Amino acid sequence: MCRLLGIYGKIDFWQEIVMEFRNQAENGKIPPVEGTAPGHKHGWGMAGSNGDKTAMAPVARQLGSALESSLYKESVDLWQGMPDIFLGHLRKASGNVPVTPANVHPFFHDGWAFIHNGTVYNAESLPRHPSLTLTSDESDTEHLFHYLLSALMAGSEKQTTGQTLAGAAASMKTDYTSINSMLSDGEDLYVIREYRRWEEYYTLFCYSLPAGFIICSERIDSDHLDPARWVLLANNSLFRIHGSPPKMERIPLPQPGQAGTR
Repeated sequence: MCRLLGIYGKIDFWQEIVMEFRNQAENGKIPPVEGTAPGHKHGWGMAGSNGDKTAMAPVARQLGSALESSLYKESVDLWQGMPDIFLGHLRKASGNVPVTPANVHPFFHDGWAFIHNGTVYNAESLPRHPSLTLTSDESDTEHLFHYLLSALMAGSEKQTTGQTLAGAAASMKTDYTSINSMLSDGEDLYVIREYRRWEEYYTLFCYSLPAGFIICSERIDSDHLDPARWVLLANNSLFRIHGSPPKMERIPLPQPGQAGTR
């Protein structure tokens, strides 16, 4: 249960967006469950694409609230140039997943970075390639990440990366609240919007600019952005953001009975 931010493209005011995003650690929406404490204060993390867009690299991760963290601001202020792809995450831990440094998003493997909002039940039962080793304290998110990576490792040359990821997302045998997530290899940004409950919480909004796209769990206030231009992304979908000038394409998740679902 978290807040997600993804930025693709050279957006001049990206640092303002990242700084505004941290406010959702304190005032972001929470699931409509009795007894749920406000805020997303169990950790924050950032990742950015490297100079030649061949991989994602960690920037900083820390326990606690991003709004109260001096490291958060320092990490943004010291960033040399806008990365082509940025991922930011504010964590609200699922009840059965420990609040530890190892469970702070993003997660990384072989140039890929991954952030997620939701709870995946019995995530350890998801198929995983034997070469993938957990770095977390049994995070359901890292299990999901490894499941998607395993699908890519076993994917057919006849399918694109987006099609393979969409098929894997649609084929999950475990229950979940949401697998809303973003993952990138440094070149393309993939966004999954797929929730099964709590529609008002598991949102993902998109803001399109000539220079790129901003994706966030909630709308971000900025003098540079028109509040009316935020668009709610469709459920049961994977989006690929790529190219220069940037483009976004939607790949519907295969439904039962359709090709690509197993």
